[in-house]
Amino acid sequence: MTNLKNKVALITGSARGIGKAVAERFGSLGANVVVNYVASERAAQETVAAIECCGGHAIAVQADISEVADIERLFAKTIEHFSCIDIVVANAGVEVVGTPTAKVTEADFDRVFDVNTKGTFFTLAQAARHITDKGRIIYVGSSTTGFPIPGYAIYSGSKIAPRLFVEVLAKELGPRGVTVNSIVPTITEGAGLSTGAVRPQARDFIRMFNPMQRAATLGDIADAAEYLASDLSAFVSGQHLLLSGGGPA
Repeated sequence: MTNLKNKVALITGSARGIGKAVAERFGSLGANVVVNYVASERAAQETVAAIECCGGHAIAVQADISEVADIERLFAKTIEHFSCIDIVVANAGVEVVGTPTAKVTEADFDRVFDVNTKGTFFTLAQAARHITDKGRIIYVGSSTTGFPIPGYAIYSGSKIAPRLFVEVLAKELGPRGVTVNSIVPTITEGAGLSTGAVRPQARDFIRMFNPMQRAATLGDIADAAEYLASDLSAFVSGQHLLLSGGGPA
């Protein structure tokens, strides 16, 4: 079993969905966890409570990942409370999909890229500054970057650039033994647009392209995050782990 005892893990966007699942998994493995949220304090505190029920230690910190000053404050609060940072998961993101390119507004574009691209970049930049030697940096991407879908231009586009950020940062931090990798999930039950249930059109996609004939689960994503945060992945860096059940995306 992975041992993250006394490791400090900062996970952006971890009040619900994938971030919550990863935060709770890391907490169950002994990590001290920083649960980040932008507006849902109650949900963040519920995540903290779930971690503490398993014997872990966690705090909730509000920060809007689209604001660089907030990202800097988030890292400063983490270090102030726990003294160091060993694991960073850049998970925060927003989904604006189903809008044809010709109908995308400037406001839509700015909202998506401010969080998914700019926010991720400066989260990774802060991680690079503050992560301990032999630390772990994980970015949560999207399989839509490898499977173009009508109506997904700005969402998929906003998630492509961070793939390159990961590859560059892996080279920059390699001499310190820090690994930088992506988890690239497909449709995930309990997260994003499938938070309540997998939508009918998503189920159609699964039937056509997924050999396992199911969506990913939050547990599947947490398993991948556990691997990339553990000693088992010490020689894996600059990689993008596609979780698609054998499908193309």
